[in-house]
Amino acid sequence: MSKVSGPPFEGIDDPPKHLREFAAECMELAQTTPSPEKRMMYLNMAALFHQMAGRRETEAGRGYAYGIECAF
Repeated sequence: MSKVSGPPFEGIDDPPKHLREFAAECMELAQTTPSPEKRMMYLNMAALFHQMAGRRETEAGRGYAYGIECAF
């Protein structure tokens, strides 16, 4: 697994909006999957995307837009 640092949302107008959309999509998937394991995975992903959106908004308010380091 490599770490990617730098502006992960470079070129995206409103990163928190997109992260919240990802969270909403995960919530929809959680509601439609019959698998309890997948449901939990989607709910965890939704919570993470929501948390990331909040961090981006907080950092943008402090003038620090690219402080999140992603590991993929």
